[in-house]
Amino acid sequence: MFHFIRPNGVNQTSLAINYDQQDSQISPVLPWIVAVTTFMQAVDGSILHNAIPSIAKALAVDPLKMRWVVVAYLLTTALFIPVSGWLADKFGVRRIFCLAIVVFSLGSLCCALSRSLTYLVASRVLQGIGGALMVPVGRLAVVKIYGHSGELIKVLSFISLPAIMGPVFGPIVGGFFVQYVSWYWIFLINIPVGVCAFFMTFKHMPDLRELEINKFDFWGFGFFSVSIAILSLWLVIAPDSGLIKNLDALIIGLALMSIYWLLLAKRPGAIFQVAILKKPGFLVGILGSMCSRMGTGAMPFMVPMFLQLSLGFSPIRAGLFLLAQATGSFTGKNLINIFLPKIGYKNFLQINTIFLGLIVCSFSIISSNISNYYLIIILFIYGTINSMQFTAMNSYILIDLDHQEAGTGNSLLSVVIQICSNSGVAMAAGLLTLFARLSDKVSFQPSVSNAPIFGLTFIIIGLIILCASLVMRKIPKDADTAKNNQMTHWG
Repeated sequence: MFHFIRPNGVNQTSLAINYDQQDSQISPVLPWIVAVTTFMQAVDGSILHNAIPSIAKALAVDPLKMRWVVVAYLLTTALFIPVSGWLADKFGVRRIFCLAIVVFSLGSLCCALSRSLTYLVASRVLQGIGGALMVPVGRLAVVKIYGHSGELIKVLSFISLPAIMGPVFGPIVGGFFVQYVSWYWIFLINIPVGVCAFFMTFKHMPDLRELEINKFDFWGFGFFSVSIAILSLWLVIAPDSGLIKNLDALIIGLALMSIYWLLLAKRPGAIFQVAILKKPGFLVGILGSMCSRMGTGAMPFMVPMFLQLSLGFSPIRAGLFLLAQATGSFTGKNLINIFLPKIGYKNFLQINTIFLGLIVCSFSIISSNISNYYLIIILFIYGTINSMQFTAMNSYILIDLDHQEAGTGNSLLSVVIQICSNSGVAMAAGLLTLFARLSDKVSFQPSVSNAPIFGLTFIIIGLIILCASLVMRKIPKDADTAKNNQMTHWG
C-alpha cells in the first residue's frame, strides 16, 4: 500500500489557495485519483487496438477503415493538450478535471452505442477531448500540490505506473470482451470507473487556480491546431484518394505551420515559444523522436491486426501474446537505468534506435507456422527496446530545460507524441492499402495470404526508424548524463 504525506507550503502568491503545515487539507487519496484516471485512459487505447478486427466485422467495414477510429482520438488529443494547462489555471484544477472525466465517460458511452463507423468516429472525438484534459490536468495538480515537498518524484512515479499497466491488461480484457461478450463493453467499462473518479475528485481534489494568468493565445492556437488537423487528415485520406490529388491540403497545412513558427511563436504568451527550439539538444531530440515515433506509433495498430488477420489468432489469444510486449516494457524501464549512465545518450540512442528498427523489420519473417516461443521472444524484445528508446528520448529532450521552459517543452513533446502516433497509424494503413491493391485484394479479411502485405509494411516502418539513427548522430558527445536517474523515472 502506498502512503503519501500531505504536502506543505504551496506558494500563496501564485495560487488562489494556500496549504500550510498546521492546516493542510490535501487528501492522500489524490494520487490514487490521478492514477485511476490515467489507467482508464491507458487501458482504453490498448483495449481498442486488439478489438479493431472484431468491431470492423460487427460494423461491416474494412478493418483498414478503422484507422479513423484511432486517428480521431489521437488527433483530438493532440489539438486540445496545449489548452489543458491554461483552462486549469483559469477555471480551477478540480473543475476542469471533473469536466474531463465527464466528457471522457460520455464519449465512452457514445462509443458503446455506436452502430456505424461515422458515429463511432464522432464519439471518439468527444472521448479525445476528455482524454486531452484528463491526464495533463491530473499531472498538473500533482506537480502544484507536491512540488514543494519531497514526495514529488515518488508521486509522479506512482501515477506513471498505470500508463505502463494499461497495455498489460488492455489487450487481454479487450480480447475477452469481443470474443465472449460484446465489443460494446470495451467502452462501457469506463462508465463505472468514471463515475467513481468524478465523485472522488469532487470530494478530495482542491480547486487550485492561478491568481494571475496570461491571455490565451487564440491566434497561435488557431494556426497551430488548424495546420495539424489539415496535415493529419491529409495523411489519413491519402490512402483512399491518393497523395497527389490532395496536394493542396498539404501545401495549406505546411503554410499555416510555417506562419506559426516564423511569426506567432515569437510573440510573448505563445502556446509554444520558438526560443525553446534553440535550447541545446531540444530540437535534435524532437526531430529524432519524431522519426522513431512515427514508426513505432504504427505498431499498436499493426501488431494486433497482424496477429488476427494474418496469423489467424483469436482476440483473446492475440491479447495474451501482446502480454509479452508489455512485459518487455517493464523490463526496459529497469534496464535503462543500467545502460544509459554507462554509455551516455549519444551512443545509447544510436545503438538502441538501430536495434529497434531491426526488430521491427524482423516481424516481416513471422508466418502462421512460427513457433509460439519465437513470437513471444520477438514481442518481448520489441517491448524492451521500445520502452528504453522513449524513456531515454524523453529525458534527453527535457533534461536541459529550466523550470519556466519545462511546461512548454513537456506540452510540445506531448503534442509531438500524439501527432507522430497519428501519422504512424495513417502511414501503416496507407501502406497496407497500397500493397493490398497491388495484390488485387478488394478488402482486408483474415487470411494467411495477408502475410506478405504485412511483411512489406513492417520492413518500411523499420527502415523509417533506422533513419532516426542518423538524427541521433547530431547529439553532442558531451550530452549531460548526470541527471539520468532523476529523469528516467518519468520516461
